[in-house]
Amino acid sequence: MDYIIPINDLKEGKHRYEFDVADKFFEPFPESEVKKCSIHVVVDLTKRSTGVDTVFSLKGKATVVCDRCLDEFEMPLEHTAHLTFVQGDEPGEVSDEMVVIPRNDTHLDVRQYIYEFINLAVPCQKYHPEDENGNSACDPEMIERLNKIKVNQADSQATDPRWDKLKDLINN
Repeated sequence: MDYIIPINDLKEGKHRYEFDVADKFFEPFPESEVKKCSIHVVVDLTKRSTGVDTVFSLKGKATVVCDRCLDEFEMPLEHTAHLTFVQGDEPGEVSDEMVVIPRNDTHLDVRQYIYEFINLAVPCQKYHPEDENGNSACDPEMIERLNKIKVNQADSQATDPRWDKLKDLINN
């Protein structure tokens, strides 16, 4: 599936494009945190004489790695973003919401923008959701290992009495 919108062929006014993003979409993006997903993307586009205003709305699920237990799980994702494309002599991003594209471009490739918006929808901290009883759905074996490490670290943090005397000097 291509992610190309023919902007020169459009009449001024509102248009809608829909894309379904799946695992194959991420093959050109090896650095992506998301590798598997099922996301529906709607691009509402308004063509004007001055440029093209777009609203990207995405909703679906992505498989991510839990930061706590390192197991994969499906996380629901939803995100909306606005972008305005204007044609100009010097292509590039003017701001987070405005992009200058070359004057002679007849098509708008939205693949990179969809990729970025999917990754923006993934929260910084990813944890398994709690089950219906309010318990973590993380791998219990991994949680047990983490708790053992945590206890061992607490035991190893006993201070050397020589340093305690120096700390007393600092605190006075």
